[in-house]
Amino acid sequence: MVEEKKKSKNLVKDIAFRVVKATLKAILVYLIYFLLAPMLAPLFGLIPGIMESIEAFVAVYIVLMILSDLTERTVFQYFFNTARALFVIAYLLLSMGNGVISTNYENFSLTVNITMFYMIAITLSLLGLASSILQAINFMSERAEATSGLQPPQTP
Repeated sequence: MVEEKKKSKNLVKDIAFRVVKATLKAILVYLIYFLLAPMLAPLFGLIPGIMESIEAFVAVYIVLMILSDLTERTVFQYFFNTARALFVIAYLLLSMGNGVISTNYENFSLTVNITMFYMIAITLSLLGLASSILQAINFMSERAEATSGLQPPQTP
């Protein structure tokens, strides 16, 4: 009876800690977005529709981050981390288009090729994807070792 109460209290504390951690991380990410958006507003004015696209990206990214934090120490954490990495890759690929941004202002025309930037960002996202998949494999192997009772050999 006493052990059940301790488990119940520990479970409640654990869940409360996860909720607080997820909330603080979400607030921090949104605060960074909220502070950077006004500084980049003149740039967003040159490219129509990019502000709404970035807002949708930040919202989905924060939701996946919260879900990952809430499911910490379960296999679902790695599913949400993988989904977040795949979402970033898909967003970059879909938003890239041909990788060239052009804008005209009166007699001035500016064309910027940002293909290399996109490729670097996608490569970093692929590293995040590989990391989350390897973490999921490690989690499952540790869980299998714990349930089987087999211990790895001790090195002297």
